[in-house]
Amino acid sequence: PVAGYVHRPELLERAIPTRRRLTVLRASGGFGKTTLLAECCRRLREEGVAAAWVSLDERDEPAVLDVYIALACHGAGLNLLDVSSVDRVPIGPESRIGVVVREIQAFDKPFVIAFDELERLKNPDSLSLLTFLLERGPSNLHLAVACREMPDGLDLTSALLDGRAEVLETDDLRFSRADIARFFDLRLSRRALAKETERSAGWPFALRLIRNSMERGAAGDGDIAQGFVRNWIESRLVANLDRDDRDLVLNLGLFGWIDAALLGEVLQRDDAMQRLQSMSVLVGLLEPVRDGATERWRLHPLLREYCAEQRFREDPERFHDIHRRIAAVLAKRGDTVLAMRHAIEGADSLLAGRILARAGGLNLWFREGTMALREANRLLSGEAIAKMPSLKLVRCAALAFSGHRDEALDLYGECPHPNRGPGASDTDLEYFVADCLVRAATVLYAGFPVGSDWLRPLSSDIELLARSGRLDAHTRGYLEYLLSTFDFLNGDFDAVLERLSLVRELLLRDEYIVLYGEILRGQIEFVMGRSGDARLHYRRARGIARRIARKYDLLEPMAAASYEYALKELALECDRTSPVAEPPGVPRALLNDGLTFSLFASASNVLIDTRLRTGSVDQALAVADELLAHFRRVGATAFMRLSAALRISVLVIAGRDRDAERAWLRDGLPRTLAGCVDLTAQSWREMEAVSEARARLLMAGKWFDEARELLGELLAMAARRRFRRIEMRALALLIMLEQSDGKTDASLRHLLEYLGLFAESPYAWPLVRERVTCAAVVERFFELHPDSPHRKTARSLLSAMRRMDDGPELAFGERERQVIRLLPGRRDKEIAAALGLSVHGVRFHLRKLFVRLGVSNRTEA
Repeated sequence: PVAGYVHRPELLERAIPTRRRLTVLRASGGFGKTTLLAECCRRLREEGVAAAWVSLDERDEPAVLDVYIALACHGAGLNLLDVSSVDRVPIGPESRIGVVVREIQAFDKPFVIAFDELERLKNPDSLSLLTFLLERGPSNLHLAVACREMPDGLDLTSALLDGRAEVLETDDLRFSRADIARFFDLRLSRRALAKETERSAGWPFALRLIRNSMERGAAGDGDIAQGFVRNWIESRLVANLDRDDRDLVLNLGLFGWIDAALLGEVLQRDDAMQRLQSMSVLVGLLEPVRDGATERWRLHPLLREYCAEQRFREDPERFHDIHRRIAAVLAKRGDTVLAMRHAIEGADSLLAGRILARAGGLNLWFREGTMALREANRLLSGEAIAKMPSLKLVRCAALAFSGHRDEALDLYGECPHPNRGPGASDTDLEYFVADCLVRAATVLYAGFPVGSDWLRPLSSDIELLARSGRLDAHTRGYLEYLLSTFDFLNGDFDAVLERLSLVRELLLRDEYIVLYGEILRGQIEFVMGRSGDARLHYRRARGIARRIARKYDLLEPMAAASYEYALKELALECDRTSPVAEPPGVPRALLNDGLTFSLFASASNVLIDTRLRTGSVDQALAVADELLAHFRRVGATAFMRLSAALRISVLVIAGRDRDAERAWLRDGLPRTLAGCVDLTAQSWREMEAVSEARARLLMAGKWFDEARELLGELLAMAARRRFRRIEMRALALLIMLEQSDGKTDASLRHLLEYLGLFAESPYAWPLVRERVTCAAVVERFFELHPDSPHRKTARSLLSAMRRMDDGPELAFGERERQVIRLLPGRRDKEIAAALGLSVHGVRFHLRKLFVRLGVSNRTEA
């Protein structure tokens, strides 16, 4: 609450957002929009209504804004750290917004999101996020915005015409004579009240500064020109400061936020913070910013904008010099990207480049993730890249992270070759490291095959560097981590675990690397059939991700997606997922934001198998088609090969054998048995998908002997390598093969093997997926093996198969069951009274129930 707040109950009642879908507070600067909106949110929270707050500015691009919205909603009580940021919604930047909308709908109560300073949001795609919330949000979502003017890209006409929106304008917010009297605590004489009413024209911001002026014993001079913030600040604020204080306040406008150490070091005066805090004129305008244990403040946005503009008008060189000083101090603190932004504001693009180079360039990738590196790349000028060749490698990596493989390769071709000889200097060594990092980024994100000419020499170069004895612990840790990811692709899990132990010792405080290391460990445990250990590592990754999100106010979307898709893949394999089908299509962020091959493999399995699990074969095929078309377009070979194999399996499941055969030939997949199970030219993920697709294709054509030989080789290889997941998938296919070929005894032998493995690795999905053929084998098992110790396991698997054939079950929450029980013969008011709900709450539950039951009225329900 602001100092001297005047409670205006009628205005507050009009502005409460829960009264309608959209509430707009639109007025000139300083009319108390933020204050009123905040008071509404506070009152709602006191009443138990969830209210989230988002302050907007010009830099809120879609990739950042939807994360901020999600975090604001999480802070208001919506648990969003347990769901993927990029799941389910298949349209552009709305991926995370889609998660927010879905979780709000499930929240079961009214939910408010307030957006402050909407006029500062210029990006059309960012505005589309708000349009999405307005047009497609659930009925329990209420939006409130405060702005000086409505952006052109946000359409309010429809909401206004159908009565879902109300706009409170300048005259609604203007202080009346009675409000002004109460604002001055009823201490003004009638004459003084008339004077201040005329001078302020009811402008709350002006009244606030007038009162501040009175409280320090000096009457303000000059007229207040309504609507001209600049004139008002000059006459009512800056004019009251002496030259030194005025200079200090103008300089303050160049800081996004300040703390005592930052201010003192930049302005080179020890008393700067104390002097600001002693200025009574800044009371209420210097606002605290919560940042853990550090005390930070920021100048009121209106005042900050004025001060920055005035500083530039009066002394451009001083303006640029302060920005450069801020950049230097932030760079020393490790705030690389923010420091680069200030360097750009200081008209020194070379300084921005030097800041990134001194911070280790590509090392930013490992410390803060790909999003930070891409933002740093955006701030790099052509001049900086030309003078610092290592920065060209940063741009190459940023292009690779964004999925622009060809552009990354073309630019890399222009980069100098590293000097890797015995006489290489420290500078040469640093460049060699950067060269290896950018090649690794291209391999991991641009889909080069395991056996390609890029990966073999790269692994050798990284090994050479890691063993050179000339690198610091952090750089060694980064290189060892990269080698562990290559070993993972090759299926050399023992080497991965050994390297990750070393990485943890070298990079204990690098949370992003520890996060991805836990995911990698979890995936190894998953493939080796240790589901409990896999789940433990994934949950540890989630905990680290939460810490990162709290520390930096956001989490890189792909990091959250990595552990969420890994958890979902594990749940699918154990047949423990929700029966509700996902919408068709691939989340845009998975294709547009750049992803590693490992994340892609998990995500593609989840997206396709989830749809197969619900019987949506056409949707599964649509996902596979979209993935293959995208990776063909960008030329990512490994991604394309895996997508092609997954698509062929779905084609066979859909009964389109001829299409699958043509696709096999067109996509250049191996024609020999050895080529399918080869791990020297493809990753274990590709090997699994290619072998399975080929086996299905052979079975569909009744080439049973060839399929039997292929699956036998796959099974033997999986057993040698301890790839339990692949072993159980091969067994499930062999059960289906022998049953289809009329060899029941052989199918039963394979079933017994499967049941034995299931006791250690509860992976039901491989068998449940083939239930059309395998259910009969399980039933035959009960007839022939009445005393088998595996009967209980077999019964649970058969039950899972039958549940799949019965269709998805409807699971209701406790509150929904209460509403259902009271529905017959009762009106909404009676149900509300019985359950302690509002009528609005009862109707909200009923709308949800009607949709889920597929009915249109109470009787049908």
